[in-house]
Amino acid sequence: MNQRCVVLLLVALFTCSSLAHELSTTFISAELRDDGSLDGQLKLDILDLKEVVTLDANANGELTWGEIEASGDALQNYVTNGLRFYTGTQQCILKLNNQLELQELNAVTYLVMSFSSPLYSSSKCAGKGQLSFEYSLLFEAAANHKAIVSLLVASEEHVFIIDNENSRNSINVELNSSSSWSTFWAFIYQGIFHILIGLDHILFLFTLLLTLCFYRHLGEWRSVESKKVIIKKTLLIVTSFTIAHSITLSGTALGIIPVMGSWIEVVIAASILFNVINNLFPMVKNLSLITFVFGLIHGMGFAGALSEFGFTEEHQLLSVLGFNLGVELGQIGLLVIFLPILLLLRESNFYRRYGMQLLSLLIGVVAIYWILERW
Repeated sequence: MNQRCVVLLLVALFTCSSLAHELSTTFISAELRDDGSLDGQLKLDILDLKEVVTLDANANGELTWGEIEASGDALQNYVTNGLRFYTGTQQCILKLNNQLELQELNAVTYLVMSFSSPLYSSSKCAGKGQLSFEYSLLFEAAANHKAIVSLLVASEEHVFIIDNENSRNSINVELNSSSSWSTFWAFIYQGIFHILIGLDHILFLFTLLLTLCFYRHLGEWRSVESKKVIIKKTLLIVTSFTIAHSITLSGTALGIIPVMGSWIEVVIAASILFNVINNLFPMVKNLSLITFVFGLIHGMGFAGALSEFGFTEEHQLLSVLGFNLGVELGQIGLLVIFLPILLLLRESNFYRRYGMQLLSLLIGVVAIYWILERW
């Protein structure tokens, strides 16, 4: 029973980290200009893409940049067959830019491709009424794949989330119509997506939760008998983290707090290591205080991710609110997984004597690796 509890906790952590692939997401941004030309950018998860397009030409299991560049024609065919824009019944013929690049977003590597619809009378997107599009990429590579599509038409931004159920049906965009609700929902999804693939944020909260079912007495860990006490301590930690990261996320995204450099990612990794050390050699008993201080730093990291996704000034406030709400929903999902297991662990002598310390040490090794990698 004791060992089983620890195994359950490890499985729960592995499940959360594996959500990165299950939450496969494509990002598409496009602008329909007044002259009828369409310009945009497409970001595809490279790991998903290699499942549906032969990128590894020599099949040695190692994908090189030369192999990606050599696959230009295959990529052109795949994308133009799976992404189509129309005005009425007229299709806007897309042409991919030959210049490809890789971009790292939240520990996921994306292949970035620019596309445009040339200014020919037979292919441009000029017209009145409706602009529609169809998307059917990468669904065969990831069952839960989604695409976030941002269309800028006549200074109005339209944001949509496309999944496997509506991918093959044209989604019509009434020109000059508002899309505030779809934008808000899209950024909620982005917030959930970010927290669930952000293993560093997960491990920060996880290390704080590891000791919640215990208290220190005469230099030893002892079990907390009351479930209410454990739940109360959990809510205090989560509330502190929510308030702190909401302050810096909103402030940075809205331009009130200056954008910090890459050192933020180093400090986020260091915050995990601090929690590990505090678990092994308790120094700070008020965990909600630790959570608040480092939560301010994590909020700046969230703001960096939000800025990489991009949002227009028109929907700036909605985008920030939606993203922040998505982060909170993601945290609640993690608690639903972890809290029942932690309540079981308070009865485990094995976890109290060895399990918590072992898990903390393993996470500490990961945190040190991240610090050195991000330095």
